[in-house]
Amino acid sequence: MVQRLVVEVDSIKLLEEYLRLVMATALNSNEELAVKIVDRKEKNLILYLPPPLSNQEKHFPIILVGGWYISEEGKENSYFNGYRPWETFKSEEETSAVDTAIRHIKNLIKEYWTEWSAEFKKKFGDGYNAFFNIYDGSVGLGYELRTCNCFPEQLAISIVHMYYGE
Repeated sequence: MVQRLVVEVDSIKLLEEYLRLVMATALNSNEELAVKIVDRKEKNLILYLPPPLSNQEKHFPIILVGGWYISEEGKENSYFNGYRPWETFKSEEETSAVDTAIRHIKNLIKEYWTEWSAEFKKKFGDGYNAFFNIYDGSVGLGYELRTCNCFPEQLAISIVHMYYGE
């Protein structure tokens, strides 16, 4: 059981490796995985986020990932069907749900990264502050992956500042 996990990385390749590990261990199940883009324009966004992400001054979630069990034989509805706009993934003969969900997440990041990073920079600035200025090093953008400690368990992928000391 994984009780708490927070990882910050600056590479999509590292994010993929952590996702693969965490999806298989931290979610309630990986029989059915679901991925949802966080609607940043939602007026009441705080109501739709897991509790650890509700402080918008600290977090900038862009993607949520959930896991659950496949419904009983003959039933079409899954846990995530009632909570649109989740996109669900199940294991098939040639690919696992984890592989398919990770491929989908990487495609979403490629498609929306420019828009999300511009919004992040507008809201949180360039990352320099009184404790880390241009003489201390450089600042880039990276990914935070965290467990959300909610039911069912979800993972959140957020944008964060990455600090590189000199």
